[in-house]
Amino acid sequence: MKNQNIKNIGILELHFHIKFLHAMMRICKTENTKVTVFTTKKIYERIQTYLYDSKDYEIVLKDDEESLSHFLKRAEKHCNEKIDLLFVNTIQLNIIRLGPYIRFNPKCKMILTIHIVNHWLKKRFAFNIRHLIMSTDTSLCIFLARRYILAKYDALNVIYPPLKDYIQKNTDYKKPVFTLPFNFYEGTKPNKKDEKIKFVVPGLIEAYRRDYDSTLDIFEELFEKYGKKIQLTVLGEPVGIGGKKIIKKCQELKQKGYDIVFSEEFIPEEKYNKILTENDVILSPLNVKTKRASGVVEIYGKTEGSAVPFEAIQYCKPLIVPKGFNVVNELKSSTLQYKIKDDLKKVLEDLINNKEKLEKLSKEACKNSEKFLIPALQDYFTKDILNKFL
Repeated sequence: MKNQNIKNIGILELHFHIKFLHAMMRICKTENTKVTVFTTKKIYERIQTYLYDSKDYEIVLKDDEESLSHFLKRAEKHCNEKIDLLFVNTIQLNIIRLGPYIRFNPKCKMILTIHIVNHWLKKRFAFNIRHLIMSTDTSLCIFLARRYILAKYDALNVIYPPLKDYIQKNTDYKKPVFTLPFNFYEGTKPNKKDEKIKFVVPGLIEAYRRDYDSTLDIFEELFEKYGKKIQLTVLGEPVGIGGKKIIKKCQELKQKGYDIVFSEEFIPEEKYNKILTENDVILSPLNVKTKRASGVVEIYGKTEGSAVPFEAIQYCKPLIVPKGFNVVNELKSSTLQYKIKDDLKKVLEDLINNKEKLEKLSKEACKNSEKFLIPALQDYFTKDILNKFL
């Protein structure tokens, strides 16, 4: 039976977004809540890197041989008996994975996090003749998701506030939209150990996501001019043919003797965190407007969230992104933006030649990160979701 004085919160994550799951677990665990996590063994093993004490949570794990359908039935039964509010973090728009979620319908209140707004809420469908099979699959999923899944949820969550603004102004979605973030800040200050300025480009290495080619061209020029004063880390696992081409270009720069760091395989959480902690500036040369293989267009910072602002928050680092990416007000004083390739080179050179500016940006980054400490996020969760919505 449910304890009426304690709110029972469920969080379902069966696909990826490890850091977001951890953030949700920490935000939702207050003195007035009990948190149950529904996830896979693989995800649970990876999240141990971040958890202080997993005993604070009830964990319901999907067996390795258990079907998604069967596990969701188990989760539904558990929710019906014990859960007041369920967060569903990720539903993939893939025809094989979507079916079980159509049948998934717990009696408790539910909030769905969507990461790509147009795929879920845009009225028109889109096709990509070059990727006809994938485009058709996604369009069918979009239709099924809107018709049979979206209506069952009592509200949406988006990880980035500008996405909420876009939904409310540009779609006909009328239910509540919340903004629980992808990540948070734990109060650790950076400790610079050497004079070299270290830039890092984090995230999966996918050609459509970021303009790696121009960025690597710029850094080749900077390496030639500034030698050992700088370092570039391309921090991510290469995906597909495009990712392999980018790694090949990194290898060519390495062979020329330049200080560039990269990996050709998955980077474990502990190593990923250590590398980001040791770098000075996060650079994300996002292709702000992206057309997926599905044919649907998403805009980073407007209709699609990006983890990069939250990595700047988590690791207390200055951020460089293209103009056109909506930067939340809390990060504006520690973020630099550029228009085109030449602008980016000037921004980078200015930091290399002006260490006082870099120091000032780093101090601002720490001030800004403090706005995303767990108590502030829990306050929003308690006031807007537990007290008003639930």
